[in-house]
Amino acid sequence: MKDSLATPTRRSSTKGTRTIGVILIVAVLLTVAAGAVGAMVVVRTAAEAETARKAEALAETLPDTVNLAVNLSFERDAMLAGVPPVVLRPMVQTTDESAQAWLARVQGIESGGEHLDATVSRIEDGLAGIDDLRTQARTDPASVAERYTALSNDLFSIADDVPSTGEGETASSIEAIRHMPEIWESLGQERTTMNAVLARSPLPGDKQAGDKEIAALTEAEANLRRSLAGFYEKSSTAQRRALDELTNGTAVEGATGVPAQQAVNEIIAGDGSDLTPDSYAASSTDLMRGLQAVVTASAEEIVEDRRAVRDDALRGAMVAFVLTVVVLGVLAVLVLVLAVLLVVLRSSAAARGARG
Repeated sequence: MKDSLATPTRRSSTKGTRTIGVILIVAVLLTVAAGAVGAMVVVRTAAEAETARKAEALAETLPDTVNLAVNLSFERDAMLAGVPPVVLRPMVQTTDESAQAWLARVQGIESGGEHLDATVSRIEDGLAGIDDLRTQARTDPASVAERYTALSNDLFSIADDVPSTGEGETASSIEAIRHMPEIWESLGQERTTMNAVLARSPLPGDKQAGDKEIAALTEAEANLRRSLAGFYEKSSTAQRRALDELTNGTAVEGATGVPAQQAVNEIIAGDGSDLTPDSYAASSTDLMRGLQAVVTASAEEIVEDRRAVRDDALRGAMVAFVLTVVVLGVLAVLVLVLAVLLVVLRSSAAARGARG
């Protein structure tokens, strides 16, 4: 009778031990799986955070990049116009200061791929040889204009290397900056031609500009209208408002609400302009400086967005790490409890067996 009662007890104990053993094995496997998955998630989010950090570092160069590109364009136009040294000197100083700011900022950029590395290298080489370029410009300004333009265009092209999500205002703002080289080139061509046209006093009945000058202005104006409209369309809402204020609501019409651009269109139409070279230069400079402020503000918006993306990526990496640690901790405790319970059950079974 005693043996018949002990047998079911031992069987129940053995079954419980086996159940705990199975649960323990499952818990160990879950712990290993959770660790592997958690490690992959942490590695991925950490990589995203690092990519976001590099994108932010590149985006932070954009305001200085834009300023340098614009100042190089002003210096080029001034040299082509043959302005006296007393006027050119402060412009050169401004360019040099913006170049130093850009060179200091670009040191924070890590290798960003073959295209970006090549672009930065060309810019650095161009800035290193700018004094020789200026010396040559004193005797033959036209021969160096293309080198100034290429340097400025390379600077604007850096925006293309800033990673974006492919949609939203940031991607659109990056695309907007791509229009700036053509805008600046067109305005520069107009300034060079208009300076020559307005410096003359035509005889009564004669057109103020020759056919070649009108053709040059017509081409530059067409390019300006197309590129400025593209810049306006792709800019953020805030920057479109700034452009409307700057151009009196005519950004998509070639900024004809600005006196300088009105004068350009008057000359193209074969009419004369009431603007003097000085008043035209002042109006044109105001427009270009206003555009500089808009594109710089657009660059600042890109920086803020990339900074927010970096912060989100860092938070994601931290959350993934913490969750992985918590889950692994809970599973480790469960494994430990089950292991202890299994040892206790086996010890108890062994003790009962010895008594039996």
